[in-house]
Amino acid sequence: MLRVESVNKIFTSYARVTNTLQDINLTVNRGEFVSIVGPSGCGKSTLLNVIAGLEKSTGGRVVKDGQEIIDAGPDRVVMFQDSALFPWLKVIDNVEYGMKIAGITKPKRREIAIKYLKMVHLTQFASSYPHELSGGMRQRVALARALAMDSDILLMDEPFAALDGQTRNILHSELQHIWSETRKTIIFVTHNVEEAVLLADRVIVMTANPGTIKKEFIVEIPRPRKIESLELARVVNQIMSELREEVEKVAKSEFDSDWSPRSSKLLPTPV
Repeated sequence: MLRVESVNKIFTSYARVTNTLQDINLTVNRGEFVSIVGPSGCGKSTLLNVIAGLEKSTGGRVVKDGQEIIDAGPDRVVMFQDSALFPWLKVIDNVEYGMKIAGITKPKRREIAIKYLKMVHLTQFASSYPHELSGGMRQRVALARALAMDSDILLMDEPFAALDGQTRNILHSELQHIWSETRKTIIFVTHNVEEAVLLADRVIVMTANPGTIKKEFIVEIPRPRKIESLELARVVNQIMSELREEVEKVAKSEFDSDWSPRSSKLLPTPV
């Protein structure tokens, strides 16, 4: 369904030139859930933005269903870390907004909006405003809005990172259920390896800047998955073993010279 072919991305500013992505090659199949993990600054979000058409690659290309992606489009919807809801619109109107712009009639978009609010269990808050909701509820509204567009690909950029642990666990369960119902193609960027393994069919590990694909892991754990599963912990440990070296590279470039991996409590040693 989607092919990323030899994609490079260079950012140029007055002070420096940053090679963010280098020779990225990736194929995503229809209906697949792919998670991307890597250290800070490795280009995970940049890669997502290139796929979305929000960023232009410096080299290479992204092809979807045989057509090169050159701009943003309704076939690729992005869900960000912040819910980005319109504060002056009610929940139901936020969910309907993209469909309204697309020219869908009011009765039809209301029907679709209610369908997806039911899916995220928020119909009783349809007439509420975003400021009346918790952070987790706002993200569920954002998810309903993204699903309502019925895009071919849902691109999720750390959508649960700002939530507390309990709320995040609930949304993990909800997203697993929604994906099993819709079989939507999802590309999910996260720093959280447990989250990546819990949700995805495949986990892509990226290197420190410049970001390249270091390794892919196929996750064959049956669904629904539990965060406390020993099998899940085993796969997480394998991925952390690959990721640790890349995180250390970033830490060495950002911490004082007296820092070392052995003295750090930030990087747990895989068991």
